[in-house]
Amino acid sequence: MLVSFPALVKPILKQLCPHNYPVLNSRLFFEIWLTFVLDQSLTSMRDLFYRLNKAGIKVDISTFSKACKTRQDEHFCRIYAELIRQLKQKNPATAQMLFPIDSTVITLTSKLFWMQGYHQVKLLNGVNLTQGNPSECLIHFGQGHDAKFADRVTGMIPEDAIGVMDRGFASWDFLDQLSQDQTRFVVRLKNTMKTEFEHERYRVVWFCDLESQTEFRLATNVELMTNEEISEVYRHRWQIEVLWKFLKMHLKLDKLISKSVNGVTIQIYMVLIAYLILQLIEIPEFYGHQLLDKLRYLQLELSRRCSIVHWSYDLLPETLVGAS
Repeated sequence: MLVSFPALVKPILKQLCPHNYPVLNSRLFFEIWLTFVLDQSLTSMRDLFYRLNKAGIKVDISTFSKACKTRQDEHFCRIYAELIRQLKQKNPATAQMLFPIDSTVITLTSKLFWMQGYHQVKLLNGVNLTQGNPSECLIHFGQGHDAKFADRVTGMIPEDAIGVMDRGFASWDFLDQLSQDQTRFVVRLKNTMKTEFEHERYRVVWFCDLESQTEFRLATNVELMTNEEISEVYRHRWQIEVLWKFLKMHLKLDKLISKSVNGVTIQIYMVLIAYLILQLIEIPEFYGHQLLDKLRYLQLELSRRCSIVHWSYDLLPETLVGAS
């Protein structure tokens, strides 16, 4: 049986109260954000509010902006964690899971952020290539090297997975910490890190990418793999870059519309929630099975219904009765 978009989203909407605020309740707030992230025909939030207002949804964009500044993000965090749990149930764990971790930076263009000393926000995350789910995310405003967040990274890697990381995380202290936690890893070493003397206990694999003419040195504590297999594991690190590309190109991660720290945090969580929804839903085989196929299928459905706000009235008709 296909897990359709309505079947997946309806339980989420039921968790959100439709009466806790007089104008913009929690359910409507979530629906507006989800519509903006998933509907590729929308270029701005003003376009969405124009559509909503002309279609009978009486809510003002200024009210939405105030809500972005003041509403807590616990609803979004809870939904994000619940969708990750569902994806883990859908795709069982295996004994040799690969877990690339990296960060991406989004530029903050509003002068309101600049006045606070913030010119960028960093999203640090990992993705389980076996189960398809991202890890808990770290959102950091301002400058900060990846190595600064080493303590959080160790907690992201699942027990049975191999953490795959680039040079930004490479330090002997960090590798020691991973080893003490009995976490398996494949980490690319920096050119300045020497391996001949005090750190002989780590296996170092060398390989060369002939196409880019680049030499790689990989430190690992994984023993039951050949050098070729270790180098292939590291090549899978690129999948986290594919994730960032998808989130930015198709789910508006690079179009941060809020001018508050709280609002940007909510939008980032909504982008990740939308990604998990695409991972979980199933569509008729005729349309394909890739994430982009699912997103395009949703565009067809959204074009028939104006917005997810209007779609929700079909899912939860009691909301429409209550509104009238």
